Amino acid sequence: MKVWLARTSDYDSKTLEKVEELLNAYDGPLSFKCHAAIMDDSIITKGYIIPDKAMNAITKFRKEQKIDSSDFFCLYTNTRFSNNFFTHGDGHRNFIIHSGDWGIYTNAGNIFPDSYLLYSNILKSFIYKDYETMYEHLHQDDSLGCYMDLCADKREILLKLRTGDICDKCLDDIQKEHLDGRLLGQILDAFEGLRKQLLFRNRLEIETRLSRIEIIKGKFILIDYGNIELNFSPVRKAIYKLFLESENGYTFAEILGQEKRLLELYKSFQPNKTVEELSSTLNLICDPHAMRIHEEISKINAEIVKKLGERVSVNYIISGERGEKRKVNYKAN
Repeated sequence: MKVWLARTSDYDSKTLEKVEELLNAYDGPLSFKCHAAIMDDSIITKGYIIPDKAMNAITKFRKEQKIDSSDFFCLYTNTRFSNNFFTHGDGHRNFIIHSGDWGIYTNAGNIFPDSYLLYSNILKSFIYKDYETMYEHLHQDDSLGCYMDLCADKREILLKLRTGDICDKCLDDIQKEHLDGRLLGQILDAFEGLRKQLLFRNRLEIETRLSRIEIIKGKFILIDYGNIELNFSPVRKAIYKLFLESENGYTFAEILGQEKRLLELYKSFQPNKTVEELSSTLNLICDPHAMRIHEEISKINAEIVKKLGERVSVNYIISGERGEKRKVNYKAN
């Protein structure tokens, strides 16, 4: 099932790409894709978005862009809704999410609540036959930390994101629908993963507890930090795996002596290329005169720091003083 992500002009395209990456971190039948077109700002009236008017505009947009009726569609915007809600749906697989003001409540940014709200909306759409029925089932009086809390305040949305919970009553509603296990599993994995990542970014977990790194379908995943993925190119995956395998690490000269193992690893991450093609790339990277290996390690470390921050990343980067062995401090148990 495809889920299209779109934006108004006040929602940054790079942020939408980060949301797309985060949403796709959890395996299952739902796949998320940024749409190239930007929603026309005509949906904004006197500085606000009127939800029902926006839904009509989305319906028109779907027809113009030939988006299949079975696909989901979510519009992200930083413009407030006229009714002060944070999200809205029409019961026809269309959603709109207000992404503004998150910086007031959390230093972790908007991508986690933006991703959680979409997964939450999708689950609701499978459980309740229309928007009115769904609204009737919302917990409107008290916030329980359940995905069905109404949340009149954005701080209450962060509460249910931090708990990643579904109350017993709502679990009963879900079980009655007999959802595809893969679909439900993906959504529940996302709830839990986003919860862990938000806590991690807010430094609410003890940072001395390191995450395990697992290679899942060729991806480097920090499974205890909410399935954060380290996005490496195939050759960088091979280099990083080589260092993970070594207890003492390597000097740059010693890396050149690991060409056989490096080639094996590179082949495992790039199975469609010939040995000759892979060797040609490795020869360029390990050329002792050009020493592009320095550049590749720098890019590996930059990705790790980007995803984990300065303090935590010291456990995972390839580190070492000039002329000494380089190694990764983290070691798998």
